[in-house]
Amino acid sequence: MAPSRPAPAPYHPIVPVLLEPWEAAVYLGLTEDGLSRLIRDGVIPVCKLGGRPRSRVRIRKSDLDALIEASVNPATSGPLAK
Repeated sequence: MAPSRPAPAPYHPIVPVLLEPWEAAVYLGLTEDGLSRLIRDGVIPVCKLGGRPRSRVRIRKSDLDALIEASVNPATSGPLAK
């Protein structure tokens, strides 16, 4: 019998979920180049880990969710219009 894996730690809303750039690109349905362009243009903020010019960057999932929410155009007609 194989040993079972421990259960993952529960998600806590105070701790931000950090995504690697490729994960953020998949989450948004973009290419990595497209995501890099949005980061370069300041549309998506990043967290730099380390203090060097080529430090690793991570993106908060909450920032991506806020970007998506701000980009939603409400329906003007039909059953979803208010």
